[in-house]
Amino acid sequence: MSRHSFTLWLHSEVAFARCALLTLYEQRDKQRYIEGPRLEKEYMERVGSYEETVIKEEIECELLQKKQQMIQAAINRREPVDEDVIDAELESCRQEMFREAAGMAAPQEYADLSEEQSDELQELYRDIVKNFHPQMHPELTEAHRQLFQKAQEAYRRRDLPALKLIREMLNSTQEDGLELEFLLEFFADSQSDEEETFQGRDYATDYSLAAVVYSSFKPTDEEAAIQEEWARYRRMTEGVMTEMEEMRLQFPYTASDMLSDPAKIEAYKEELAHRLRTAAIERERRTREIRAMIESVAVHE
Repeated sequence: MSRHSFTLWLHSEVAFARCALLTLYEQRDKQRYIEGPRLEKEYMERVGSYEETVIKEEIECELLQKKQQMIQAAINRREPVDEDVIDAELESCRQEMFREAAGMAAPQEYADLSEEQSDELQELYRDIVKNFHPQMHPELTEAHRQLFQKAQEAYRRRDLPALKLIREMLNSTQEDGLELEFLLEFFADSQSDEEETFQGRDYATDYSLAAVVYSSFKPTDEEAAIQEEWARYRRMTEGVMTEMEEMRLQFPYTASDMLSDPAKIEAYKEELAHRLRTAAIERERRTREIRAMIESVAVHE
């Protein structure tokens, strides 16, 4: 393997790493903007609305328990029980508990696209990510970065016309420039020697392994710069993969397994029905107890 072909191989490794990272960016955004909203919408349609009803009923039970405690505390201090003041104080707690229970905002509606339109949307977004992702193209202007953000929003909304317009605007101000020339040159060079091709594919861009190829290997400044670029792409790739894994551990992705199994959905609905019945019984009991406490205080006054 000549020094020239080895340098081309290093370039090709960078190009492959770059392409892999771009593909990962696309997969991450598809997971975040397409799969996530779809799962959340399906969850709300099949069990989410019922679950909200159950959670609100359980919150009311918890608030009634707090109210009992506040009334009992006033009785213990031999203070008058002002139910209106207690209810006003609990109302702020109620709103805060509802906000926490709601978690993510309600799923937003997005356009219904045909299979052909969905494919076109994906292809458009893939092209935009490849050529205009800010982390891959630090030379982009602020206007390009803002357009890329708008492209992400259009992709999330599945707004095909908007994404087409944004792609046209981006392409009108930025020429396509990729590392494909390195790949083509490398493959053309390596096809003439099967052994060189084998070596080039067996060793990653790692200087400890490159030393096996060159017994007295010392990277040139150019090769060291290429190595650093490759290492940077690897770090970014690991970061995106970690981000995707963490996303998978959160709602609505954690609901994917249940949504794919009708038996699990029915089992969860039965669990929710049991929780709702239990909460209704407890709410009625605590309401009676509170009325009795207040009537008892009124009698002694």
